[in-house]
Amino acid sequence: SLASTAGAAVSIIASADYDINWKDQAPRDAAVQHWAEVKKKADAALPLAGLRLTAEQKAKLDELLKGEGVFPDEPTDVLLDGLPDAIPPASLNRIIGSIIDDCIKNHKHDSVPSIASGKE
Repeated sequence: SLASTAGAAVSIIASADYDINWKDQAPRDAAVQHWAEVKKKADAALPLAGLRLTAEQKAKLDELLKGEGVFPDEPTDVLLDGLPDAIPPASLNRIIGSIIDDCIKNHKHDSVPSIASGKE
């Protein structure tokens, strides 16, 4: 229907405007809680992200992904700390902002699973 098509278009346009500080703890915690979803969306966006990133950002992302070309099955501190430097906030908002924003606003998690540092 036309209404749902218009709704979809609006949600795509609006999706870039989440007010998320990607360096904060809350988005990190949300990413850890919803990693399977985050990984799925992020992996799907990687081929496009490569076209939009600077050479420096690409190199940083490749380093974070250890040359695998996909996100790991489990996040690490190194990955989550480095992501905002490799992928611009507007792109993070577009790719995974909906998951993170929804979690921060609507979910109350008692605890966040601990993750590996990734520094080894």
